[in-house]
Amino acid sequence: MHPAVAAATPRWRMALITVVTWAQALSQVWLFILIGQSFHADFNLSAALIAVALAAVAGGLSIWCTDQTSALTRTELRRLVVEKLFSVGAVKVVADQGSLFNLATKSISSATRYRGGFLGPIVGAMTTPLIVLAALAIFVDWLTALCMLVCLLIIPFIVQGFRKSTKSVGGQYHRTQAQLTGRFLESIGALDMLVYNRAAERIAEGIAEDGEKNRKSVMKMLALNQLLIFVVDAAFSLAVILVAAAVSLARVHSGAIDAGQAVTLVLASLMVTGPVNVIGQFFYIGIGGRAAVSALSGFLRTPNHTSHVQLGGEGIEVSHVTGGWPGAEPIVKNVSLYVAPGERVALVGKSGVGKSTLSALIQGHLTPVEGSVRVGGEMAVVEQQTFLFHGTVRDNLLIAAPDASDERLLAALEIAGLLDEITLDTPVGERGRLLSGGQAQRLSIARAWLTDRPVLLLDEPTSQVDLAGEARILEALNSLACDRAVLMIAHRPDAILSADRVEELS
Repeated sequence: MHPAVAAATPRWRMALITVVTWAQALSQVWLFILIGQSFHADFNLSAALIAVALAAVAGGLSIWCTDQTSALTRTELRRLVVEKLFSVGAVKVVADQGSLFNLATKSISSATRYRGGFLGPIVGAMTTPLIVLAALAIFVDWLTALCMLVCLLIIPFIVQGFRKSTKSVGGQYHRTQAQLTGRFLESIGALDMLVYNRAAERIAEGIAEDGEKNRKSVMKMLALNQLLIFVVDAAFSLAVILVAAAVSLARVHSGAIDAGQAVTLVLASLMVTGPVNVIGQFFYIGIGGRAAVSALSGFLRTPNHTSHVQLGGEGIEVSHVTGGWPGAEPIVKNVSLYVAPGERVALVGKSGVGKSTLSALIQGHLTPVEGSVRVGGEMAVVEQQTFLFHGTVRDNLLIAAPDASDERLLAALEIAGLLDEITLDTPVGERGRLLSGGQAQRLSIARAWLTDRPVLLLDEPTSQVDLAGEARILEALNSLACDRAVLMIAHRPDAILSADRVEELS
């Protein structure tokens, strides 16, 4: 387990849950002793009410502590995953979107239930019978308590055996779930393409097969859980109660204890078996939880991506760079390029020649095999397809400049040529679908202007719009490019003609 995952659930909180569980158990034992004493003396009602109140308070406190621990664990695990997502780099995130989505949602949920809501109560459930038996040995009858303890010692061996047998099942469940989630998300994202190519039905059949595999792994996991419940109930609970009743009856006949104490012992035997039943009822949480913790730990151990881009100088300086995508041959070979401040350079070349790869190398997403990249300050990037968050135009602009006033936001819209078309309160919809392609692209340009960065990288900003939209985008770029070093990957003639210089990548 990764140390950060372990630290997400403070040990003292789990210990507090265990101690509160013990307090609840001791209060109940006290009540049973009072009930037993009532067979040969007046029933102490006030003491019984105190015992009931203590048990109720301890039970409520245990639930509250468990909920709080789960909430804190969930928050910390989410923080760890988000921080790691920013550390591993965009290439890793884009390549593993499906599995990472499953990790950030279902895995965190399972790990939270396991670490925050299961371990503390389960430790309490495993140790409470020992506390109960110790109290019975001191205040009622040591021999009967000892006999029940012998039965109790069987449980750790049963649980450990099931733990080993379910390890592979939990891992299989996590893998099939991640595969199903990833394939489903990919299919939703490419739904239009699948329909146009009449492949939707075939892909749906594949998703159904993955769903069936996931269902089988879930049922296998639940079957093992039900088997554990049966074993615990049949082999343990019945045995403990029968032993408690038989030994108590024998001790009454021998005169070692009275009938009231025998009743106390039988009632307390239910407490010995009750917490252990919790182990069986919620053991499936442990099966899925351990697999989720393992997946989170593996992700947190992923090496961080370190940007090779050097800060310094002016503009963009690419010197004898060779590089490509992980697992593939370098497509960019020995490329040198310089873009001075105030200069607009268009990078052109045939499709597949490596323009986007060079863009990723300049942004620091990829590490070159040879050569170096130097950037004179921070960089603003306008991609081919702009990502807009669900909300308003204002919400999306404030991402670039959280403290910007409305006047500055309106100035950004004016620079981008949007002031006459939309307002700050215009909703953009999911991924900007309420805006046209050109409006979304110009909103990205407005966002880049708000960052006020000296270097601007444009990756085919007009590829998704018509000629009229292209003209408006190029006009907005003319306003944005002033005094900045601008590198624009371009295909269209008008975009190329707007540049001061053209560099061809071959």
